[in-house]
Amino acid sequence: MPKIFSVASWNVEHFANNRDRIRENVQFIQQSNPDVFAIFEVEGKQVFSDFVSLMPTHNFFITEDLSKMETLVGVNRNLTAFVTQRQAIKSKIPTLRPGALVTLAIDNQFYSVLFIHLKSLPDPRSWGLRDDMISHILNLKKALDRASRKPEGANFICMGDFNTMGLNVTYAKNDMSGAAELARYGKRFKTREMRLLPKTAPATWWGGQGTTIPKSNLDHVFASQTLQFQTFDQGAEVSVRGWAELANEVEQTTWINDHSDHNLLYSEVVEP
Repeated sequence: MPKIFSVASWNVEHFANNRDRIRENVQFIQQSNPDVFAIFEVEGKQVFSDFVSLMPTHNFFITEDLSKMETLVGVNRNLTAFVTQRQAIKSKIPTLRPGALVTLAIDNQFYSVLFIHLKSLPDPRSWGLRDDMISHILNLKKALDRASRKPEGANFICMGDFNTMGLNVTYAKNDMSGAAELARYGKRFKTREMRLLPKTAPATWWGGQGTTIPKSNLDHVFASQTLQFQTFDQGAEVSVRGWAELANEVEQTTWINDHSDHNLLYSEVVEP
């Protein structure tokens, strides 16, 4: 099926002004060559300027906020698009990250892609903030559905680092696993006619050899049920690219040290 556009998101841990690391990560992204992508945890000014010079095929935007970690967005120059910050996603916490909303106009159709980096940690406050941030995302989908004036609603994709770490409640029996938290979000997104896209790998984050934290499933893509996607291995609609593709943990740890502890997520929206 013909591709309409491709999207990718990647959390590059503490992405600061290391020129070699910037160049290597640009080259890694260029291997997938997504039309629209977001990089989370950008901490250095050099990252933006180097992406501009090393990827002349794309226009670049970056969020501006009180958080030390910004989101860099790249959009293929051949696409008509505008980018806005969604402050509501922060749930009124100044140091959290706003959502980056990319609106594309392709063949008389609008497509909205929201890149998000939700609150981390499994403590009750952090879990509650993630839950509230999801509410704001769903409110945005409701507003886009209304604006679209179409029975099937808006063409909407929400992707990024959801930090589905679960819930740990001290001295209580209310703990929740990361998988249960993700399943809960799946039910909530379903109320807005959205679904969780299956991935080619079960885990998207790992700290490498030496860490006591197991490989975790933190990064996800939710999309309008009417959108269709290219399929990869075993019918997956999201390709997990990075350390998850390597054969053993030694190679994976080397990749993590050179690039990031998160894998990149890649998807292609295709014609029905």
